[in-house]
Amino acid sequence: MRYLVGVGSYMAGDDAVGPRVVEHVVINGLERDFEAVDLSTDALSLVAYLNAETEAVLVIDAAQLGLPPGDYRFFSPVEVETQKELSGLTTHEGDVLKVLELARDAGYPIPPVAIMGIEPYDMESGIELSECLGERVPAYAAAAIRHLAGL
Repeated sequence: MRYLVGVGSYMAGDDAVGPRVVEHVVINGLERDFEAVDLSTDALSLVAYLNAETEAVLVIDAAQLGLPPGDYRFFSPVEVETQKELSGLTTHEGDVLKVLELARDAGYPIPPVAIMGIEPYDMESGIELSECLGERVPAYAAAAIRHLAGL
């Protein structure tokens, strides 16, 4: 099984772009040969999808990459280093890179994993995506589906 996973907080503006893309995929019936999963702020639950039957995982998340707001980049976890300052690994402030490191150290099988990092415009509190990200959700979904198919 392949998984398209969205992480981020629905209460922090553009941080919700991952779950919003997953929501778009599900609502529009775009799941083909993969399952779309909304982990929102529960990135630690990603370990439940790391098993011998998992062929690939694509995580969609807001990421400050120095790109223009709304632009995105695909990368593997080994290509980047987390910059998040965490008080501890909890289900409310999980860091995908830390979760993968924890899973690897615990002996979970790690399938091919990629991250679609989308540059946020505004991550202040609020439940709406900024206009520049919100209008691109269908394009993000299409790009993510194409990339997942190639993993």
